[in-house]
Amino acid sequence: MTSQRLFAFIFSLVVATGCQRSGPAAKLPRAEARSNAPVVAAPAEQWASKSPREWPQLVLTNYAEFNGHTPLHGASAFLVKTQDGRTLAATARHLIGASGGVEPEIPVAGLDAAIRLWRMHPRTLPDQFILAEKVAAGGLAQETFDWLILSVKPSSESLPATPLHLRPQPVQIGDKVYLVGCPYVEEACKQNVYAGKVTAREGNLFRYDIDSPVDIRGFSGAPILDHNGHVAGVMTVWFEAKLQGEKFLEAGGEDAASVYQLVEGHR
Repeated sequence: MTSQRLFAFIFSLVVATGCQRSGPAAKLPRAEARSNAPVVAAPAEQWASKSPREWPQLVLTNYAEFNGHTPLHGASAFLVKTQDGRTLAATARHLIGASGGVEPEIPVAGLDAAIRLWRMHPRTLPDQFILAEKVAAGGLAQETFDWLILSVKPSSESLPATPLHLRPQPVQIGDKVYLVGCPYVEEACKQNVYAGKVTAREGNLFRYDIDSPVDIRGFSGAPILDHNGHVAGVMTVWFEAKLQGEKFLEAGGEDAASVYQLVEGHR
């Protein structure tokens, strides 16, 4: 792909309606999954066997203000539950750069000092939010992952979304996955679920088809789930996806397995 076509593709993804300016990135990191700690998968979620229409709220959106940087407004996020019971927040790392409307870009190592306010809430329910505080898995600052994992400020209020367990093994070609998100064009959307099947892998990255074509602008940072309701990956795109008009027939993700031990091993 020529540099001109690549730039045009990236630009088409990061443009969104109104003040919501973030979208999927065309840049993905590459790193090897770690294997130096015990891996124990969580039990399947009870709601995962139900119709996606009956699933609890899982996906959130971002509103963040930073010291010395433009804000982040939009895209996607979700909550993570670790094996030892901690609740963390997850989104895509590229959103704290130009892809998320944040300028100048914030390095992960400098994010704690830059955060002034970071709210995550369901798209249509801004009053039901959690506050993200600081980078929770410090090892991510030294790696090139597209994951961003943040700690959550304790609150007596109920959580705005159900926390999800990370899947410790990468999904494989042929596995069914579920992308959870809200298109920017659907203003009343709280959560949609799009089924798909993994079609290719490259390092820690995978791509999958989408059963129903969808405009995925605003899906960066959304969870991709497996059949057990566990997070198989975070939504991000690094390739020129197949389209039907302006809607996407496929999308991409980065394995949860690539950061599993960094997240589960952090204290």
